[in-house]
Amino acid sequence: MDIKTFIDNVASGQANDAKENLTDILSNRAFEALGERKTQMASTLFSDKQDEQPAESSEEETVTVEVQDTEEE
Repeated sequence: MDIKTFIDNVASGQANDAKENLTDILSNRAFEALGERKTQMASTLFSDKQDEQPAESSEEETVTVEVQDTEEE
């Protein structure tokens, strides 16, 4: 749908068709804007993460976890 169709429907008195066209136009524009914003946010988030990550090393880190028994006998 495009704006010309909407205007033609308004001019010819087809209110229901004009309403549907307007709804479609606004929905499409909202989804396009949302998609652009999501892309901008993802770009910003992922570029920040890449800057903050330390350089990778070939050595693996070992983590030791000790568990204490808290049960009373």
